[in-house]
Amino acid sequence: MILANINPIAFEIGSLTVRWYGIFITLAILVGYGISCFLAKKKGIPLDFMLELFLWAVPFAIVFARLSYVLFHPKDFIVHSASDFGRLFAIWEGGISILGAIPGGALGAFIACKRNKIPFSEVLDSVAPGVVLGQALGRWGNWANQELYGKAITNETFQVFPIAVFIDLEGGWFQATFFYEMVLNLIGFAIILTVFFRSNKNLVTFMSYLSWYMIVRAIMEIFRADAVSVGGVRIGVLGCALAAAVSLFITVLISVRKIHTGTPRILNPKGELQ
Repeated sequence: MILANINPIAFEIGSLTVRWYGIFITLAILVGYGISCFLAKKKGIPLDFMLELFLWAVPFAIVFARLSYVLFHPKDFIVHSASDFGRLFAIWEGGISILGAIPGGALGAFIACKRNKIPFSEVLDSVAPGVVLGQALGRWGNWANQELYGKAITNETFQVFPIAVFIDLEGGWFQATFFYEMVLNLIGFAIILTVFFRSNKNLVTFMSYLSWYMIVRAIMEIFRADAVSVGGVRIGVLGCALAAAVSLFITVLISVRKIHTGTPRILNPKGELQ
């Protein structure tokens, strides 16, 4: 199967340029938000609060995502002029890190919860499945920008999607790591959604999400061509592996009641919290 590359620019309206990257990311956010609202309703969390949550969490997530990308790719953002400075904020050209978006979005969610006196742990559990689904869909933005690919594929037998994608700038075939991660995130969505409905302890769903996603990212960082390395050590692999281990450990502690997080509230068929 051959997946033809597309023009990164979807369309232009006067001086306004709309890129496929932005379209895919926006759709991913909206789908994730829709799933989160559906699950939040199951816990009796008001939908008007979910709108406020969205308005707090998304901007914080975007700012942190861009900031983390810039910090880990300093050579790409050396400022010599005003135009170089402007590139620091040009997220429509690609260059955001979901690893930064997670704490950013969590901070925004925490602020919204404190303002409305909504249990933070229940909100985190409600949004976790939607977040991982949004992350899966958002990877198509990386395809549109021809980024987030892996090692070169020289064997013509494997120069076919979904194993590989053709990168115009490189003039060759590379591992389609964006697609690998998308599939793993879809699997994660199914698992985390199951945990949401079956877990009898708060935060297990969210910690399961962190555990799964950190494992996925640790694996993907092994293959990525643009992975950041220091002294031959891939920072993403090490950092995500450690984060996965900590998340799994906390999940176990919650499950065996060494950490008490409370019992989830779920609406019964009569619409009453139980």
